Amino acid sequence: MRTLFILTLLIINLYGSKLLVLNSNGKIEKYKSVQKAFAENYKEEFEVLDLSKVSKKQIKEYLYDEYPDTVYTIGTKAYSYANMFIPEKTIFFSSIVNYKRLNIGDKRYGVSNELHSGMNLTIIKSLFTDISSLGIIYSEYTENLFESFRKNGEIMGITVKGQKISKNGDIDKKLLKQTDALIMIADPVLLKDETAVKEIFKQMESLKKPVFAYHELYIRFGASLVISAHNPTIGAQVATMVKDFEAKKDFTKVQIPMGTNVIFNKKAADTLGLKYNPQALSVVNKVIE
Repeated sequence: MRTLFILTLLIINLYGSKLLVLNSNGKIEKYKSVQKAFAENYKEEFEVLDLSKVSKKQIKEYLYDEYPDTVYTIGTKAYSYANMFIPEKTIFFSSIVNYKRLNIGDKRYGVSNELHSGMNLTIIKSLFTDISSLGIIYSEYTENLFESFRKNGEIMGITVKGQKISKNGDIDKKLLKQTDALIMIADPVLLKDETAVKEIFKQMESLKKPVFAYHELYIRFGASLVISAHNPTIGAQVATMVKDFEAKKDFTKVQIPMGTNVIFNKKAADTLGLKYNPQALSVVNKVIE
């Protein structure tokens, strides 16, 4: 009986609280940095599966064979597969653009990819004090994000105007003309049409108005400012959430990123003739001359 009891304990220890990190693509720097920070802060053993190296069939077989109790998914692809093949398990997530468009139900926890709109507006206003109105192009998938910007704008004395677009909808140029700047958000309908995105930047440049974006890739399009989540901080944040979950402590189910990465494109700002507050550059992580 004693031997059987010890064997039972070993089985529970090995399989009862297994954690798997499912990375959509470990070669992508932002995913890599998130996973590294998670490992450094979690400090317990866990398995890792990089989805860029396996097929859908292999992913399914791996999840069924390993059958982890808890999965931390990095990126949309990882979350989708975990949610598809082992929906009954506890899933944490991060690095998903606009997570609300996915099936986020019970036993789902994570850190959103979007910063709090109030934080975005605070950084924008501190750098560009003359800006009093902002435009946002959104769809049904990001209407809640637009409303958050609009409500926080009212509190801060900034008028936020929006245009809701459909899959076949055209962008109203009036919005670009009626506001001091445009905030480019991660809207799946807008981003499907790269030509439309490039046209927006072209029109804003002709109007001598800045675009504030959420990802540094828009620097090459001419974005004057990029405000994004700090990826290593996200990894550390999820590690804390997982530890709290394992310790049965209370925590917020979906959290806003705690750290920011701010890139100021001074070259673009100077080209547009924008006035900016040099004293506010302390919030900036990188300046492009």
